[in-house]
Amino acid sequence: MRLHWIDALKGIGIMLVVFAHHSLPVALDTYIFSFHMPLFFFISGFLFDFGKYAESAANFVKGRFESLMVPYFFFALITCLFYFLLDMAFQPGVTNIDFFGNSALYGIYSILYALGPMVSYNPPLWFLSCLFVTELLFYGLAKKFYAEPKKLVLWLTIAGVIGYLYSIYVPLRIPWNADVALSAVVFYGAGNLFRKITEPEKESESSLKLKLESGMPERFSIKKYLPVIFILLNILYLGYLLEFPTANKINMNVLKYGNFFSFYLLAFSGIFAFVYIFKKIGSSKILEYYGRNSLTVLALHFPIKDVLTKLSVLFFGIELECFYCKTAFALSLTALNLLLLVPAIYIINNYLPFILGKRVRIQGLKT
Repeated sequence: MRLHWIDALKGIGIMLVVFAHHSLPVALDTYIFSFHMPLFFFISGFLFDFGKYAESAANFVKGRFESLMVPYFFFALITCLFYFLLDMAFQPGVTNIDFFGNSALYGIYSILYALGPMVSYNPPLWFLSCLFVTELLFYGLAKKFYAEPKKLVLWLTIAGVIGYLYSIYVPLRIPWNADVALSAVVFYGAGNLFRKITEPEKESESSLKLKLESGMPERFSIKKYLPVIFILLNILYLGYLLEFPTANKINMNVLKYGNFFSFYLLAFSGIFAFVYIFKKIGSSKILEYYGRNSLTVLALHFPIKDVLTKLSVLFFGIELECFYCKTAFALSLTALNLLLLVPAIYIINNYLPFILGKRVRIQGLKT
């Protein structure tokens, strides 16, 4: 059964990703980066059904490769071609994009290595390879400890500590963002455990109702107040940033986590604040639309952002620096970016689904 609030949550999440990639004031930039990518790992873990793949690791790996790495390679090549043609058209014979300053062989190597900093023309693609490795890592842990939540939490904590120490002491980056996956698996596992914990609550709600009707006093539970606590923490953090802007933002793509405890505290407070808000809100057709198509938005919004930024400068005839860190400008470009993605989403979903790792249907049959 499709969870509409999850689609809406993915929708607001991907909109924040697009918004954050337009130059924002320091406070907003730091705030959004503190939780927006951890949120997507959390959602992915929430949606993971271990029982579906428990008996066949091969089917799991194959399925996740098709849905994550196939789109990664397609979008990496498509956007690479786009930027190459754009670069050639802008100033023939002159390289303006750093990625094309190296040899073609190095470019192929960079795409295969699948690191955001190396695929510099479209860095958001780092998430796809990282999520693939993260899911493999969690699947390996789940195979051993899925029936023992305490041990699973212990190993997720160990992975998080190793990932953090790696980011500080080891300068070598691992292919497919496996180094980031050590930290990302904490959020992925938390999402999966959160679903296991919250689903049984539906049963307890009926028994609680019977207790209330029978006059039995309701016991105090901190769980009732957690949503308010997380939301307040977020408001306080954003207020603090607005008063004391800091450029020390989190960026998982480049292993920039800041302080270990604040990294996870801020990430989880942002995650749970939005989770509880959207569980209350339920659904929104616009947010659900972008949530269902978040992969395409993730892969294509960056080149559209670059084109829109350049066109806006040409249209207004003002130096680009005048627009930097202007919230209204970023909101305008974000809205226009999302609108321009609609035809791209339609074409890919209806005529090029193989780009998303989906099998083409011909006359009702899979091919």
